Amino acid sequence: MEKRDILIYLHSLFLNEEYFDEILALENLEDILYMEEEDLKKIPKAKDKSIEKILQSRSKDYINSLVDKINKSATDVITIFDENYPEELRMIERSPKVLYVKGKPLDLSGVKIGVVGARKSTKYGKYAVEKFVGDLAALDATIISGMALGIDAQSHKAALDNGAYTIGVLGTGVDLKYPGKNEELFQRMYREGTLVSEYPLGTEALPYRFPERNRIISGLSDGVIVIEAKEKSGSLITARLAAEQGREVFAVPGNINSIYSVGTNRLIQDGATPLIDIEDIKLALPALNDQVQLEVDLADLDLSEDEALVYQQIKEGVDNLDLLVEKTKLPVADLSSLIILLEMKGLITDLGNQGIKIL
Repeated sequence: MEKRDILIYLHSLFLNEEYFDEILALENLEDILYMEEEDLKKIPKAKDKSIEKILQSRSKDYINSLVDKINKSATDVITIFDENYPEELRMIERSPKVLYVKGKPLDLSGVKIGVVGARKSTKYGKYAVEKFVGDLAALDATIISGMALGIDAQSHKAALDNGAYTIGVLGTGVDLKYPGKNEELFQRMYREGTLVSEYPLGTEALPYRFPERNRIISGLSDGVIVIEAKEKSGSLITARLAAEQGREVFAVPGNINSIYSVGTNRLIQDGATPLIDIEDIKLALPALNDQVQLEVDLADLDLSEDEALVYQQIKEGVDNLDLLVEKTKLPVADLSSLIILLEMKGLITDLGNQGIKIL
């Protein structure tokens, strides 16, 4: 088994977190598959329950069952050992060790905006979602939220309705549809968006898992918008995490008589940017303007869809074939042909060891 495969196996056991970290620090992780109980106990932070889980699961039947479940229910599994693990998450506290993906391949290019808020939203909240997500979609931003009822679900739906890419971060396994009322939205996300979870397949919804997943919503985002939140709300946890992670925090101000505006108004009082107009976000995140200019440039160049995809990646700094394969998901042979076509059009130059550059 490769190192990443052993990580996925261990991650599925819900080991004690401190003990898990010590295991991952072993010089040869593969040793964990053969260690006797006494050796497992010698690893720092050893916990009897975790040791018991390891001893009881080290069988071909368990491993085969785990692989079958992943192949059936996940599009991809990304581990902290993988090159395509999101750099945004490597820098946050308690980086998730494994990410399970379902739907379209996870795409973290461009500007990413988290949108969170009350589960019981008002007409005003829905209006704010449609306004700002619609504006962000026009700027080709990616919308990230948590697939909960209310503002979260409305944000994903508004993104899809406006042709924007959207990522849902779950507090369950990606193979579960929670809450069940979002069945239709889940089906759309499988086709048009991406669902992500740090929890192994089959993980049920428990209250503490939703505040835990909020660090991933904020960690993947360049900025986070809070639209409606009570005084004690999970959305405020996301906003706090975003601030701690160095992300921009925006809050939509609301009626002082509404319980759903207390949280957002407090955020503004504590230093969050009041979100009145899309210009407030563009001012704080200039990359949104750069993204629009890039789209205008591409439209002027009259490129095919694949040519535009490759050209955009090169323009964003992806300068070698291996990285282009990872980012575009195109076959090597097709990419090589596209690079030659773009060179013939005078748009790029392949400098060999110095990388592929825009002219």
